[in-house]
Amino acid sequence: MKVLGLSCSARKNGNTAKATNIALNHIGSKGVETKLVHLTDYNISPCRNCNMECYYNKECPTPDDSKKLADFLEEFDGLIVCSPLYNGTIPALASAFLERNPYPYDEVLKNKVTSAIIIGSIGEANAASILTSWLAPRKNFLGWIELDPRGTVARNPKLKDCWLEGNMMEDEQNRRRVSELADKVYTKLLELRTTCLRR
Repeated sequence: MKVLGLSCSARKNGNTAKATNIALNHIGSKGVETKLVHLTDYNISPCRNCNMECYYNKECPTPDDSKKLADFLEEFDGLIVCSPLYNGTIPALASAFLERNPYPYDEVLKNKVTSAIIIGSIGEANAASILTSWLAPRKNFLGWIELDPRGTVARNPKLKDCWLEGNMMEDEQNRRRVSELADKVYTKLLELRTTCLRR
């Protein structure tokens, strides 16, 4: 079993990457192979000159790393997408990747175990809707959790600048919620594996 964590933040050592790592480390401790991927390591351009080539399985006229990443995601049994909120939604780079991702979404990541972690205070419903439209159709979508910097500070005043300093995961409740989501991913993977072995 293999699980990939996709960090959609522009910061490689911020809250998003740290939350992704905690989830992957938790699953990895159970013997599952894991991989952390930073979206910023891929050259992804906005969709332009579109004649729905992706829908008709034709070569995209805007070459970049989108297909490379989309194909790489297919190699894993599980996917945890972790996204910060920028201006009330997912980052522009993540949006560009979804625009360039093979479409329709019910034709990608079929039967994979998927989930999402959203980090931010404003726009989580919008981000959740976007991510769910990608991660849910014809997949084993386990839902999403939100880690709110304001709620973190309310519980733990010493983390008052956690949104900036990237130390939200020092909060016990945030760590617990991420670990609980990771447990759900692991349990679902085991369930699917057992079902396949019985066939």
